[in-house]
Amino acid sequence: MKVNHIKTQSNMNKYWELYKEAVKNSESPGIIVKMSEQFDICPCLIAKLILQKYFEDSEIAEQIQINNYLRDTSLIPDVDLAYEIFLCTLYDNLYSPLSETMKHSLGQEYEIKLHNEVVRLGLAFRDEEHLRKYGYDKTPDVKLDVPVAIDGFVINWIESKALFGDEDAHREYSKNQYLSYWNRFGPGLVIYWFGFPTSILQINDNRFIIKDHLPTNIVYVSLHC
Repeated sequence: MKVNHIKTQSNMNKYWELYKEAVKNSESPGIIVKMSEQFDICPCLIAKLILQKYFEDSEIAEQIQINNYLRDTSLIPDVDLAYEIFLCTLYDNLYSPLSETMKHSLGQEYEIKLHNEVVRLGLAFRDEEHLRKYGYDKTPDVKLDVPVAIDGFVINWIESKALFGDEDAHREYSKNQYLSYWNRFGPGLVIYWFGFPTSILQINDNRFIIKDHLPTNIVYVSLHC
């Protein structure tokens, strides 16, 4: 989808013209959904491009938040277009508001899974809610009270991601989250529960290590002198 969607950005006008032509010909509802099948693109991705074109000449175009109109299609002034966009949200299992809600729920599920495994391993830790009470704006899912070592690498925090860690996602998370954790708490562990390509691994990276599970071969740091 990501590879194809990049190509669709330059085709915004084409999709818009095809949509208008279909409406002019009084085609049955589901025009955009059928377009998505034809071009092998998720319905909501095409819907976003058509909405952008629809609002392009509007006086409030710069204030438009397309995602708001996907979440609540009743806000779209054009009734026919509103129904078309609504159908896209029903038939899209990857980029619809409903799928985003499901992804958020899945993320919470795996955060709980991480907490349970950390407790089972007997590690003392603080969670995001506790850290935010002390003024931290960007916090990992788990901040260890006492560092531990995994494969000879000392970690101070653990971040859970219930997704496949592709290069784009990893690059974005590294920039906006992981490096902040490293600056504040030292090196840590990132878990992509659904795997990751080896291309994101950096040899001798001293900021964080990447796994698809929480290892159990943990070496506990002794507090005795």
